[in-house]
Amino acid sequence: MLNLKKLSVTGAAIGMLGSLLAGCGDNNAANGVSADKKVELTFWDAAWNEAITPGVIKEFESKNPNIKINAQYNPDNGMSDKYLIALKQKNGPDVININLDWVTPFATIGGLQALDGYIQTDKVDLTDFFDGSIQSAKVKDKIYTLPYRAETHGLLYNKKLFADAGIDAAKAPENWKQVLEDAQKITKGDVFGIGLVGTNFGNLTTQLFNMIQSNGGSILNADNTKSMLNEPAAVEMAKLYVELSTKHKVTPNSILQNDNIANRNLFSSSKIGMYMSGAYDVAPIKQANANIDLGIGMVPANQTRKTILSGWGTSITNSSKNPEAAWKFINFLATPEISTKYSITFSARKSAAKDPKYQDPQTKAFVDALAFAQPLPQIPELTQIKQSVFNQIQSSLSGKITPEEAMKNASKEIDDLLAKK
Repeated sequence: MLNLKKLSVTGAAIGMLGSLLAGCGDNNAANGVSADKKVELTFWDAAWNEAITPGVIKEFESKNPNIKINAQYNPDNGMSDKYLIALKQKNGPDVININLDWVTPFATIGGLQALDGYIQTDKVDLTDFFDGSIQSAKVKDKIYTLPYRAETHGLLYNKKLFADAGIDAAKAPENWKQVLEDAQKITKGDVFGIGLVGTNFGNLTTQLFNMIQSNGGSILNADNTKSMLNEPAAVEMAKLYVELSTKHKVTPNSILQNDNIANRNLFSSSKIGMYMSGAYDVAPIKQANANIDLGIGMVPANQTRKTILSGWGTSITNSSKNPEAAWKFINFLATPEISTKYSITFSARKSAAKDPKYQDPQTKAFVDALAFAQPLPQIPELTQIKQSVFNQIQSSLSGKITPEEAMKNASKEIDDLLAKK
């Protein structure tokens, strides 16, 4: 499960990116699929959708009997690397389910087909998608994925642990000063106030970048040419992130081994009072502990009510021999009705917000946060930026450097990286 599951292109695949062609796929032939021509499509999906996707495929095939979808499910670990290599070698599936952060690197190597012609022919209402979702789907003003899933993050907290510590459990902490104060009150014995991530660079940077944005900071400047991580708003949050562990001792001692799933398990076991995550964690928590008194608030805000907009979309790959049939499938997945069924968080369609599925009071904070959510900078270097920040913050959590040094080092690495563009 993702959650803070911000998967990114990693490992050897990063080095491959710089040596690849910079052209983008541009198949826009929006021709219909012959009703009597039998077509089979291969669809690479995520493992966490394995219980949902078969029903969605069955519904699609009942309406399109000449198109058969063969789904293959991929685990989190190594997913993006596998996809990038397959796209580079042009031996991928017809349709691929991708994190919106992957659109730019995948399209930049020519791995995805542009969808603009199909969108225009079928008159898809792009205004019904969240603006940030469509923004993330574009590379050089062309759309390379059709978003079906939108998500943001909130603060999940254990109301009983809050009440036992003498804290008003009716609402979540509103700012980061309150988070620290509440975490200190909750921390006792083997119970800690807050869970933070010390491993998994996607998880860690998602948490930290949410904190930075909520403090009025930014990752990059407006034209994505310079790091803003050495500015006071960012440094202040990096210092808090590290010192919640190293100075205040309100995080589990295992922080350097903890990713988001580890924090979710600790939370389900009432071993931490709160942690940042997404709506995708609600069901697993309740399955693990049906009696937990779960509270959900928005990401605390010091200066700005702002959080990261994440999401997923489906794309036609450069190796698809049946792009028209593939388009019919991804357009189906992105409709308000089907995206509501298919997404384990929220639909990327604004009109789906009224669906009864999203009226649960416990998901309201996540729904409300969508109005304040913006995507991270959509540039090919985003993965390397995250990796740099992760490496430096890990060093700081380990006591090797100060948080201030960590952000200074990361900013220099990022500026050097962007200067090569």
